[in-house]
Amino acid sequence: MKWHWFALCAALGGAPLVCNADDGATPPDGGDACETAYAALPSGTILDLLDPDAPTERRTAALTAYQRLSAMRECPEFGYTLGQLYRHGSYLPGNPLPQDVEKARELILPMAEAGYLPAFADLAEMEMRHANAREAMKWTQVYLHFVQEVQADYVDDADEKHFQRSAYNSHLLARTELVWRRLTRPAPPRRLIRQDLDAYLAEQGPALPRRIHEDQQGLHRRASAQSSSRIRVTSTPEDCYLTPLDRIGSASASWIVEILPSGEAGRTVLENFVPNTQAAELLQNCLAQYTFAPPANGQAATVRVSMVMGSPGTRGIGRRSRPR
Repeated sequence: MKWHWFALCAALGGAPLVCNADDGATPPDGGDACETAYAALPSGTILDLLDPDAPTERRTAALTAYQRLSAMRECPEFGYTLGQLYRHGSYLPGNPLPQDVEKARELILPMAEAGYLPAFADLAEMEMRHANAREAMKWTQVYLHFVQEVQADYVDDADEKHFQRSAYNSHLLARTELVWRRLTRPAPPRRLIRQDLDAYLAEQGPALPRRIHEDQQGLHRRASAQSSSRIRVTSTPEDCYLTPLDRIGSASASWIVEILPSGEAGRTVLENFVPNTQAAELLQNCLAQYTFAPPANGQAATVRVSMVMGSPGTRGIGRRSRPR
């Protein structure tokens, strides 16, 4: 059995990789302030923040800048990157921040509720890792609800729809069920699953699905959110198969990629991963096959590229069987 890849461009918040942005798209309220704040940062600040090999003084300055900008409520993208650092702690090589799940929740949720659908999966994965069954199930159900009710409208390819349903998404639900049924004693009543989903959807009302639709349409693209319309992917590998790691049925990772004026990739730094950095290293072999057009304004730019990989079924999920 081998994994197959499926790439996601952050500009579309989880839609299939389409980085030919509509330059006429109107950003949501607050976008101009976010862009202004981001443009005032030294070039490559987010790379320095995430790059364990960056000089100490530049990394410290980048961390200070992102901590300051994370207070901008209209710009959840700054807090989102910090939230990933707090989420992973020492599991992310060279991370300047300790693991702090409470802070990670506070910083990742606003990005999700701004319309960035993968952030709900981030919350589910984080709560699952810490065996918080009810919260993990809540965010899994929210994520899968909007995958079906919103994201599916923007995925035309039948193979891609099948892959999303049978690979990463099915594994996410299977792993959440494992935490719910086997790792929590006593197991929570199953009626809470629907109750928690319905309560959250009622609390959010029509505003949240509208924002997710906007994100899928590319209306939230901006450089500060690592989804600039100046970045265009010119080719991706038609197929990228990798031998899976033992007992892992699916994996995902996100990188911030520097695109040089020539269109070549510069620094590529890991921002997020599931389940571990070893799986992310495998996925990066597929990322290395991307090619990019030179940025529209002739200056280096950065973009978030996310990728999930999995295989049909749920192999790799669950505990290892004892030999007979």
